[in-house]
Amino acid sequence: MIANMESMIPANRKVLVLEEAIVRARQDLETLKEELTALHDKACVVQKDENINRLNQELQQLDETVKLFLRDWYNHNEWEEHELFPYAAWYLGEDPQLFDYMEQDHRMAESNIRAFLQTLNKATTPVSHETAQRMASYLLQASAFLKVKFEEEEDILVALEDHSNRHQF
Repeated sequence: MIANMESMIPANRKVLVLEEAIVRARQDLETLKEELTALHDKACVVQKDENINRLNQELQQLDETVKLFLRDWYNHNEWEEHELFPYAAWYLGEDPQLFDYMEQDHRMAESNIRAFLQTLNKATTPVSHETAQRMASYLLQASAFLKVKFEEEEDILVALEDHSNRHQF
């Protein structure tokens, strides 16, 4: 697909395609970072709260925050896999598998988020403080992995911008 990408895009559209990809990626990342911050902050609140009634309400809000984040993150990942990374590999002249190293952070984050959701779905209400702490810790770990992944994506965007400026795409 990458080999044919250059021939599929007319020369006068190359810059526009790159610019559109960078703009979309930056917008997605900004939204995801904001949602991740909200998720992290709510997980911290859950982890510290000892009032069982309030804690269980906060868990429900956290569940909604996680589901919103997952929806946007999965949409971004789908676009990233099918458009951004192929464009990046094409523009940078890199092997598309170069971006596979980022998948480890992705898998670890997703695993921790699933652990949170599974534990929450299996928990009896009211959820105990200890169980809530464990669930929140899954999300805090996921947050750490995602922060690294988002920084790596920012590095790719900077490299794309630098490369396009140097080679006047």
